[in-house]
Amino acid sequence: KSTISNQTFFVHGCFWHGHEHCPAFRLPKSRRAFWKAKIEGNQARDLRNENALRDLGWHVVTIWECAMKTASAREWLARRIPELLL
Repeated sequence: KSTISNQTFFVHGCFWHGHEHCPAFRLPKSRRAFWKAKIEGNQARDLRNENALRDLGWHVVTIWECAMKTASAREWLARRIPELLL
């Protein structure tokens, strides 16, 4: 059991947060410049938020959408949860 109370989990959608090397993340073929800027902005905001929380002493864990899509992915994630908690 974890004794740290300052823990937070972010669950990111693979498309909206630009999960690299994930099949669920592909830039659309139309309006590529718009989508590239949008997703890069989301990633920059994610990084700022995570760094701000870490600076305040929080333990930050990011879980990706693809880690919850299938039963086997959820089983893998369930096995990893204890490692993710401090």
